[in-house]
Amino acid sequence: MLRISMCVCAFLLLACFVLPMAAQQPTAPPVSGSGTANHITKWLTSTTIGNSGVFETAAGNVGIGTTTPAVKFDVNGLTDVRKTLTLFPSGASNTLAISGTSFKISSAGKVTFVAGQTFPGAGTVTSIGSGAGLTGGPITTTGTLSIATAGVTNAMLVHPSLTVTAGSGLSGGGTVALGSSATLNNTGVLSVGVSSGITSTSGQNPTLGIDTNVVPELAITNTFTAGQSFFGYVFADGGGDATALYAYNDSTDASDPALYVENDDSTDAGDLAVDVRGPNFGGECSIDVSGNLYCSGTVGAVVNGQGKKKIGLYTMQSSEDWVEDFGSGALLGGVTTIQLEPRYARTISGQANYHVFLTPAGDCDGLYVANRTATSFEVRELKSGNSSVQFDYRIVAHRKGYDTARLPDVSGKIMGKRVRPTVRQR
Repeated sequence: MLRISMCVCAFLLLACFVLPMAAQQPTAPPVSGSGTANHITKWLTSTTIGNSGVFETAAGNVGIGTTTPAVKFDVNGLTDVRKTLTLFPSGASNTLAISGTSFKISSAGKVTFVAGQTFPGAGTVTSIGSGAGLTGGPITTTGTLSIATAGVTNAMLVHPSLTVTAGSGLSGGGTVALGSSATLNNTGVLSVGVSSGITSTSGQNPTLGIDTNVVPELAITNTFTAGQSFFGYVFADGGGDATALYAYNDSTDASDPALYVENDDSTDAGDLAVDVRGPNFGGECSIDVSGNLYCSGTVGAVVNGQGKKKIGLYTMQSSEDWVEDFGSGALLGGVTTIQLEPRYARTISGQANYHVFLTPAGDCDGLYVANRTATSFEVRELKSGNSSVQFDYRIVAHRKGYDTARLPDVSGKIMGKRVRPTVRQR
């Protein structure tokens, strides 16, 4: 009886402690809501669950804002890192890329920027100094660095010497300090190429010359001797027939002559610019600095004759400097006025002292000149006739500026026989 009573008492005592504790456990509220496969669940309210923005694929790739994460952690959208972002190196493939390939940080810490990236205020050089051997620094805005006088010495050079290896044409060899000298044996010109008209003896010391087969004018004696002019004299003595001086020009510019002669003498308007002479026959022509031409022979022109013949014409000579003009006119009731051609009038003296010679072309009592002026003259019929007849006229007037010139003394224009300088023998 006693054992049963003790067991009952123990059971009652345990119930006194267990039953109150079981009565204090809260009752779990009912949970509602639903979710999508592979989405990480979040509590929408205290009793409702739903999808979060985090998605995990079967391969274990986690994406935020994307259900197709391409890597272990793929964020689609703006991302802020409030604290330090540490990229743990784990090989060359461990690279942080931002905005595609525009900006990258490799596992080694190398940063790659988008093309054209600039950094305001960064990387600007504020001062450039000039080191050993240079001058001009420091430069803070603009300036020029240059090598100082005797600024570069052998001591400043990494290799202040050069090595010369002896070989063909070179003796010695070894190290040559800069500033020293090296001796070259058998020095000279190794080869000289020549073109048409030039000859060469070849060899290391060639002699160049002019090929007289190409330039035959140089096969004779051509001596240039300092004398009365800047260029001196030109001779063609001996060696057969040849041209002493030949001028050639293929310029298409009318202002480029084949031969140009200028005398800048300002002391006398009659000084000579050109003198051409054949002393063995007494022929000579000269042109002075005023442009006057004087010849001891005739002055003429050449015209084409029959076939290939050329015919020479003589120019009329006069004791005074006359300018002629010819024309025709016709009387009307015994009178007419002839105007001097304007261009002709500008070449003559501009006075009324010219001469007019009339030749009637029909029957009349004769013609005479009346009322002569510097620009016109009147033709009338003799005996107050009133014929209407044609006529020809010839006008002879003094050239402008030479109104009083008559039979000038040109002894100084024709030099006569002159003493040639001695030809220098070759």
